[in-house]
Amino acid sequence: MAEIDMRSIEAGLRKLAGQNKRVMNKAVRKASEVVVKSLEENTPLAREKSRDGSWKAQRQYENANNLKRTKYSHLRDDIVTSNVNQEGRMQVGFSKDTYWRAHFPEMGTINQKPQEFMEKTTHESQDEFFNALSKELKKGLGL
Repeated sequence: MAEIDMRSIEAGLRKLAGQNKRVMNKAVRKASEVVVKSLEENTPLAREKSRDGSWKAQRQYENANNLKRTKYSHLRDDIVTSNVNQEGRMQVGFSKDTYWRAHFPEMGTINQKPQEFMEKTTHESQDEFFNALSKELKKGLGL
């Protein structure tokens, strides 16, 4: 029995869906929900619940960019997605208020081990993302 290469099937579906941008965009948006869910599960929370998040680096960043924030959200509470671009891609990540500090738990610091939650999310959600994308493309194309 011949082994089916899912990547080539995926490439064929993308090529077919590329002719219909509306179907492609809808499928990418729907499949990105898988990545958002995985990122929410993997993103660590701060240990201190009473902390307001007003770090020295945060204050310096806000002063440099003329931002005044009274609420400091956790990374987990601030996950956003972009719109689908012309190439049929979209970004999943953190908003501009919190993205600058996401690398501290991801890469680690001198006093903190790296948690690698973004890399873990990428690896965990890859197969599920492609399955959801294929399912939505088939549905949208009537296959």
